[in-house]
Amino acid sequence: MEEDPISAKVVLLGESGVGKTSIISQFTVNKFNPRCPTSVSAQFISKKVPFQKYSKTVKFDIWDTVGQEKYRSLAKIFYKDARVIIFVYDITNEASFTAIKEFWYKETNENANDEPILALVANKSDLYKNEEVDINVAKAYADEINAIFQSTSAQTNMGIDKLFFNLGNKILNPNFDYKTSKEENLDDKNNNTNNNSNKDKKKEKNDSKNKNNENKIKLTGDKNGKNGKKKCC
Repeated sequence: MEEDPISAKVVLLGESGVGKTSIISQFTVNKFNPRCPTSVSAQFISKKVPFQKYSKTVKFDIWDTVGQEKYRSLAKIFYKDARVIIFVYDITNEASFTAIKEFWYKETNENANDEPILALVANKSDLYKNEEVDINVAKAYADEINAIFQSTSAQTNMGIDKLFFNLGNKILNPNFDYKTSKEENLDDKNNNTNNNSNKDKKKEKNDSKNKNNENKIKLTGDKNGKNGKKKCC
């Protein structure tokens, strides 16, 4: 009989427009909507992820909260009993990072039950040319609040599987350290697959090119078949 999954309530917090909904969409259904509307109400979705090392499955019960200031007080309802709290900021918007430090973290620290697992997510990393928050500053803050740090891009799906991989390991093993772990994660697998695929395509292209060049070379000679020589046609 299959063992029941371990359920973990996960709540994403952060300002409006930082990409909370898009991160959830990529993780659960592998979709990104560039015109994703601003959330005006909390949303819920679940996803089960097996962790073979522990022979267990984690069921992430994910709550997407509203980031607009006028709805902030409602967030308490969702994060009060959360097992995991994910703080999300937009790397191109310094104010969104400041809001985590000056509001969201303080709120959860004062009102959350027990001691939830924390994560700090630097989203929209594909827009690094417009970065307003130094990644080293963000990493230092993550260390300060004992949070898992992860850069993500909801648009390219970079770092999102790795985020939940680390969170799942932390849920199953409180001593798990994401910094020192050498375990392979889903992002690494995807990157390796893409790299191998690109190499195979390049090889196929070169092989095809060489074959075409060979076909262009014919052996020609006189009527008696003597003095044959290669000629490009």
